[in-house]
This record gives sequence, structure tokens and C-alpha cells, in this order.
Amino acid sequence: MNKKTEQSRIAYNKIASEYDASREGQYTRFHIMELSNTIDLHEGNVVLDVACGNGTLLRELSKKAKIQANGIDISENMICSAKMRYPNMSFEVKPCYPLEWSNESIDIITVCCAFHHFDNPQGFVNECKRVLKKNGTVYIADPNFGAVVRFIANKFWFPFSKSGDVRIYRKKELKEIFYNCGFKTVQVYRKGEGVFLKAEK
Repeated sequence: MNKKTEQSRIAYNKIASEYDASREGQYTRFHIMELSNTIDLHEGNVVLDVACGNGTLLRELSKKAKIQANGIDISENMICSAKMRYPNMSFEVKPCYPLEWSNESIDIITVCCAFHHFDNPQGFVNECKRVLKKNGTVYIADPNFGAVVRFIANKFWFPFSKSGDVRIYRKKELKEIFYNCGFKTVQVYRKGEGVFLKAEK
């Protein structure tokens, strides 16, 4: 396991039991609600939430339509919490790369406040392209940092952070990663504390 990935696993295992009340849990709440409000869902959609945490986003999405809800996370404690909360959904301890799903088997992939932890973002997006069905969609929410704060975080903070953070991306960078993998349409916008992406295969 990559060093940053292992740092993320340790960090989230520590806060899993009180995640919702933690500062990070409160911060993530806005991103979860924005995603749940904007994601287009249809009855029977197969949804994969990558770095699903304790399952809150999948719960919100399940309120909108009857979906096949699947979540993966590297934190064993987060997955344990998700399973206890939502026993009718499928949760597994798995990495974001490679995705252990067959070709063209998923309708929607979501990543909420975790993409900046991924040590191989291009590899992950390639995997998204592989496992998504035709016209399948990826939705990502990540922190919205201004240019100066983003530079300081990426250059001086994240390299020494032990919480698993790798990189905060500019809108242009996010678009390039997905276009480089062959996604046909990519939309990115900022809102409040978040940057939100929708990429269609």
C-alpha cells in the first residue's frame, strides 16, 4: 500500500466512530448534500461510492431512487460503521485503484472529499472509464481552495502531512485528467467550499 494511502487508512480509522461530529465530517456534509441534489438517478442504477466513509452519501442517494448501492473504502472502521448503519447496502474494504469490478458494470461512480487523497488519480479515472457502462457518469466533490492556499497546501503542507492528502486540483487539471482518459463530456464548477465535477463516458 502506498505511503499516502496507508496514512489515509490510519487517519480515518481513528475518527470513524465520531466522524459525523468531527470537523471533517461537518465539512464534508456540504459536499454530500450538493452531490445528492445534483446526481441524476434512475430506478435500478448500480452506484459505486469510492472512499464511501460511513455511507452517508449512499443513504442520501437511496432516498431519491431505488438503487443498487455499493461502497468501498480503505478504512476498516469506516466500513464497519457503514455496515452497521445501512445493512441493506453493500460495503467492502477495498482500494480505489484498481477497481475490482468488471467492465461496463456500473452506472454511476461517486467520490466525495477523497479525490485529493488518491495517489494515482489518472489510474483511478482510467478504471472509472473501464467499469462504467455506456453513458455512465462520474461525480466528484473535492475541497475548493483559492490559488494561494492551494499552492501552499500542495507545496508545503501535504508533503509533510500524515493525514494522507496528496494534491488539491485546479478546475483545469481535473478536466484534463478526465479528458485524457477519453471521457466525452466533463463539467466542473465551484460552489461554496467545494469543487464539483461531472464526467460522462
